[in-house]
Amino acid sequence: DDDAPEPSTPPDAETQIAPSPKARRASIGFVGGGAMAEAIARGFVAGGAARFSDLAVSHGSDPATAARWRALDVDVLSSNAEILDRCDVVFFAVKPHILPNVLNECGAHVDVDRHLFVSVAAGVSSAFIEDSLKKAASKGIAPGRPGPGALPSSHKKETEKNTRVVSVVTPKVVRVMPNTPCLVGEAASAACKGSAASDEDVTFVVELMRSCGLCLNVSSESLLDAVTGVSGSGPAYAFLFIEALADGGVAAGLPRSTATVLAAQTVLGAAKMVLETGEHPGALKDKVCSPGGATIQAVRALEQRGFRSAAVEAVLASAAKSRELGIESEKQHRGK
Repeated sequence: DDDAPEPSTPPDAETQIAPSPKARRASIGFVGGGAMAEAIARGFVAGGAARFSDLAVSHGSDPATAARWRALDVDVLSSNAEILDRCDVVFFAVKPHILPNVLNECGAHVDVDRHLFVSVAAGVSSAFIEDSLKKAASKGIAPGRPGPGALPSSHKKETEKNTRVVSVVTPKVVRVMPNTPCLVGEAASAACKGSAASDEDVTFVVELMRSCGLCLNVSSESLLDAVTGVSGSGPAYAFLFIEALADGGVAAGLPRSTATVLAAQTVLGAAKMVLETGEHPGALKDKVCSPGGATIQAVRALEQRGFRSAAVEAVLASAAKSRELGIESEKQHRGK
C-alpha cells in the first residue's frame, strides 16, 4: 500500500551487493516514486538484483520525492514516457485511481518486443492495463517509435462493448502484490501473468521479486485480492500486534524499549518456526500452552475478545477493498 511510511536511510554504496548477470539483463524503471516503489527499489539493491544507479523513476511534481530518489543515486526523470523510452521493465507503482491516466500517457511509447510491465496497483486487472495501453497507443504514435507492434492494415479491428479498439499486439503485463518488508529483504509477494506475458516473463518477475523476499506465482489473477488481504496489508496487522504486545509489557512493568524488542523478536521467531518446521500454526500454539499454564489463559483471553475473528475480518475487509478499488478505477476510466 502506497500509504506506508517512508523507508529509512539507504544502505551505503560500499555495502550494495553486485547484481547478478541474470538480474541485470534488463533496465528497471518505476512510474511512481512513493513508499512502495522505494521499498521495492531498496530491496532490489540490498538483494543484489540492481544498483541504485541502474534504476530510474518518474515522480510527478513532488520536489521532496525527487530529492529523496536523487539522494539514492537513482536517475529521476521528468515524465512517465521517459521511463518507457529508457527502461525494459517498467513498474507501475501508483495508486489504482491514478493508474488509468498513467496508462493513457504511456500507451504511445510502448514497444511490445522490449517492454515488460509490472503493476503493483491493488485491484486493477491485467486485462484493463493491457486494453488501456492498446487504446492509448491507437490515439497516436510517439515520435521516432513504431508504436506497440501494430499489425498489418489488413488485420481486422477488435471491438469491445461501446468501444472500438485498434488491433495492436497486446503488451506484456505481470501483476505483483508486494509488501513493505521488501525494504529488509523479507517481502511476502505474489505474482500472476496477464494474457500476453509468457511463463518466462512471470518467472523473471518472480525471481526479481525474490531478491527482496518470498514471491509466489499464483495460478489465478482473482487470488491477488486475497493476497492483498493477507500479505499486502499484513505488515500493518503485524505492526499493530507488536505494538499491542509492547503496550501490554509496559502495563505489566517493562520499559517501553525492552517490551518492543521482545515483542518484535517474538513475532519474528514464531514466524520462522512456522516457515522452517512446516508444522501447522495451531500445533505450534498447542506446544506452548501447558495445561493450566499462563499461556493458555492468555489465549483464552484473546479468544474471548474475538482475536481470531478480528484477524479473519481484517483480511476479508482488505480483499474486498482491493476489489472495490480496481472496479472503481476501471469504471471511472471507462466513463470518460
